[in-house]
Amino acid sequence: MKVQQQILKGAEELFFRYGLKSITMDDIAKYLGMSKRTIYENYPTKDSIVSALLTVQREKSINDIDTYRKKSKDAVEEIFMTMQQIKGMANMMNPRLLFELKKFHSKVWQEFQDFKQHVILQCVTDNIKRGIKQGVYRKDIDVDALSRLRVEQLELAWNPEIFPPSRYDITKIQLSFLDHFMHGIANTKGHQLIEKYKKSKTLNVPL
Repeated sequence: MKVQQQILKGAEELFFRYGLKSITMDDIAKYLGMSKRTIYENYPTKDSIVSALLTVQREKSINDIDTYRKKSKDAVEEIFMTMQQIKGMANMMNPRLLFELKKFHSKVWQEFQDFKQHVILQCVTDNIKRGIKQGVYRKDIDVDALSRLRVEQLELAWNPEIFPPSRYDITKIQLSFLDHFMHGIANTKGHQLIEKYKKSKTLNVPL
């Protein structure tokens, strides 16, 4: 593994476990058994590490989205496949990570917002259009408005002021949002598919 990849992997593990604020460059160096000089030669600031991690996650998400779209038989299954990814990340991430990203890494936060408002929004929009074309989503829905609603739901669940981690399970909140959203846009045929995929052992998303 290249040094930069090793640093990013270690930093990600620490950030996901403890959040962004409490982890220092010294912590990353100690965790990896690596000199601070090596860390700083590759990433001069913690902000540069966070930005690099976002780039890696963004590229992975784009590849995953493309894979789910190609592998899924219909728009409903595509959402279930996507939710597996969200569920896995929610289970690993410190609930305060996004909040701390916004508060302490404003530049990287804006990069995240740009990704959300372009790539993720387009993905949701394409899925809804696909579902309408396949006859599993209602034809009378406002595609643009509901696409934006769904994108904001993804972030809303991580807001500690609305859903304090001490009281709420972020994964369950995300699944509840998804269940409500899908039932709202699906028609009768789509509802049947939702029930079918809920029971799928392969998809393993217990809504």
